Amino acid sequence: MLQPHILLKKIVPELIEVYEKRYTILRNVYNLQPIGRRTLASRLGMGERTVRNETEFLRNAGLLEISPLGMKVTREGELLLEGLKDFTHELKGLNRLEERLQNILGLERAIVVSGDVDEDPLVLKDIGKAAARFLEGIIERGNIIAVTGGSTVGAVADALSPVNDSTDVVVLPARGGMGREVEHQSNVIASIFAKKLGGQYRLLHIPDQLRAESMETLLSEPDIKSVIDNLQNADILIYGIGRAQDMMQRRNFTYEQQEELERRGAVAEAFGYFFNSKGEIVYACNSIWFKMDNLKRIPKVIAVAGGRQKAKAIMAVFKHWKKGILVTDEGAAREMIQLCEDNEDYKPDAN
Repeated sequence: MLQPHILLKKIVPELIEVYEKRYTILRNVYNLQPIGRRTLASRLGMGERTVRNETEFLRNAGLLEISPLGMKVTREGELLLEGLKDFTHELKGLNRLEERLQNILGLERAIVVSGDVDEDPLVLKDIGKAAARFLEGIIERGNIIAVTGGSTVGAVADALSPVNDSTDVVVLPARGGMGREVEHQSNVIASIFAKKLGGQYRLLHIPDQLRAESMETLLSEPDIKSVIDNLQNADILIYGIGRAQDMMQRRNFTYEQQEELERRGAVAEAFGYFFNSKGEIVYACNSIWFKMDNLKRIPKVIAVAGGRQKAKAIMAVFKHWKKGILVTDEGAAREMIQLCEDNEDYKPDAN
């Protein structure tokens, strides 16, 4: 029997269009509030008259309040948004996308949020919220959680609901420092995770890339050795996936190094490893802890990455990894499925 949302699409497609428009407006106001109509119209690519008419409807319905400072979602509007999540998920066919991704990538679980972060930066918040809710559902007292850096892992930290009591959770940076964006460093993100979860954190004051002799010296330092020892016992790892070219630049690779990795077919980077489209490791950074053997011992491994442009990178990592949970967006999910259909390298049986 067809699901109710499919029946609605068949008999009153215009109703679905109106629903999606108003849901999009309400969601964007919630994420950007307070915001003016003109700014919202520009952001959504809608006409100002359309936004004015729709926001007036939402105000009359008690879902929006409008003041000289801009529009805000009322408490009733917040509850409605939360209540409509599952319906919107089903309406857009995201459940089926999740099932297909699980089969294609061999995942334990796929979680797909609506939208494409490449087109709408606010989708990053939705990825963060979805990953945060999943993490809150599996975390146990005394867990050791390892987190990498990056804006998407940072969005997970921001979306966590604060815990008021002590949980004995320990959060550790899984990587050293990298790049110049301090707010996206794993040390900073680990501290936010710990404060939100009512736990403790440890810092790793070292660069992510080290020469072998420097690594040996640092590993003898008690504070660093303590963090590494704890990482060996991590219960959960949360990490981001990057496009190879972007990560080469963040790591300040020389022009010659970048050319060499491009020649090797690098399309993805995760936990200091660069992968080609077949999931083969083509380069490994000299990281102080991240080794594949260590990663394979962690019970729960959660990847967070979104945007159509990252589809190849995500698939390359999971061609090698074949493990864990992926939280992504609709844009990346649909592109991955298309890649699987069109490109031999990305098919499940290509290896």
